[in-house]
Amino acid sequence: MISSESGAKSAEKRSLRRDSIAFVGTVGSAVGIQAPAGGVSFLPALMAGIVGLSGPASFGSAVVVMLFVAFAFVVFTRAFASAGSVYTFTGRVLGVRYGVFAAWLLLLAYVAFASSVFASNANALVTLFFPQLLGTPFWLVMAGLLWAATIFLVRYSIRVSTVLIFVLEAVAVVLIGVVAVAMLVHEPARVASLGLQPFNPVGVPIGVLAPGVIFAFTGFAGFEVAATLGEESRAPRRVIPAAMVTALVVSGAIYTVMSYVETVAYPSASALAAAADHGVPLAAIADRFVGSGMGAAVIVASIISGFGAQLAAANGAARLLFAGGRAGIVPGRVEFTHPRFRTPTRAIAVVAVATIVPLLALNSRSPLGAFDDLATYGADLIVVAYLLSLIAAVVFSIRQRRAARVVVLAVGVLLVGYVIAATVFPFPAGESRWYLIAAGLSLVAGGVIAATLRRDRLRTAELFGDDPVPPTAERMTASSATRPVE
Repeated sequence: MISSESGAKSAEKRSLRRDSIAFVGTVGSAVGIQAPAGGVSFLPALMAGIVGLSGPASFGSAVVVMLFVAFAFVVFTRAFASAGSVYTFTGRVLGVRYGVFAAWLLLLAYVAFASSVFASNANALVTLFFPQLLGTPFWLVMAGLLWAATIFLVRYSIRVSTVLIFVLEAVAVVLIGVVAVAMLVHEPARVASLGLQPFNPVGVPIGVLAPGVIFAFTGFAGFEVAATLGEESRAPRRVIPAAMVTALVVSGAIYTVMSYVETVAYPSASALAAAADHGVPLAAIADRFVGSGMGAAVIVASIISGFGAQLAAANGAARLLFAGGRAGIVPGRVEFTHPRFRTPTRAIAVVAVATIVPLLALNSRSPLGAFDDLATYGADLIVVAYLLSLIAAVVFSIRQRRAARVVVLAVGVLLVGYVIAATVFPFPAGESRWYLIAAGLSLVAGGVIAATLRRDRLRTAELFGDDPVPPTAERMTASSATRPVE
């Protein structure tokens, strides 16, 4: 009896709080990490520097590619509910080493995204409250405050943080919607002259469009972070797939439309790109077309939205790390949870360090420069993780004899593979090459980690769970849908 009670208490120390997140919180996490209301305040300007007037086409094309990725995650999240996300999804199908490699990339991407948003939000805070300090390292102080608030909330409660993400993003989206309508109403001539051409990817050289698509991933990649809430969401196999698709479509539409709005608002793509060097471009548009003071409201909206992204990225990274520790992949006992809050506090502590170190290392960069560095690096990694997930989903569907699903997923593999190839070949010059080099080194490190993994230390049952298929007729095909881990 004592042994049984001791085992139960040990299991509780290593488990998250079940059924603590409703649909709103799950959607909030998936949308929040994409931070559409915050990202559109400056990402279209950075995009204009890459693809010129074709920013809307790049964002729109990226949404199409990402829908195939989303389908792969829908397939998996309808069959598995685990904080391990790709640990579980790809590892169950193609072996634990494959799963570890994919999860390593996703973990680094979440850490990079969280750090990047600390930087962009710090830029917004300095622009709003301390404009005289623009161009100085003072932004690091603001980033530090944002980091501390994020870690506190992530440690405190997943329910509170996910609902807060949803509410913050909804308020921010309403504010930027007002700006968009006002601008389009005031610039009919500019709208008429541009027409729908910025939305058209046809005729845009693939060498230009592909980097734009990859950069667009910095905006709405991460929707799959909802999968890490598989052990805490209510009805996860139903709620999480719906939340991911909803988040991707909503955020993708916001980024695409607002990229067009900002393209219309400036006389040229070069003028829009240059605006990122002088504050927050969307705030300048708001002051011009809505009225004095609206720019400040837009900056507040971007901060609100970005704060939600910080929470979502940190939550996702901590839960991936927690799941790895519970399965014996990550050393250091990071699988323990807080006795009261049931949040993975040790994993959160590791994520806290991992997200602040890159900012300190980039202290000589401008905040948007640091954002660009970290977000592009994260996007380069996450697109490879997406490709690995698509490949695993194809194999999973073949074993389930789902021919139509296999065809759709195979198209996704080709699209994502083509985007990666077009980004790498020819190898880019300038700063872009350093992002790819850093991502390449991270891929090598992940390969080494996966190859040297000691299988005798793994707790495979806790990695994959004991209920790999939903309670439907698919349970009858479970034996053919999966295979041993190696």
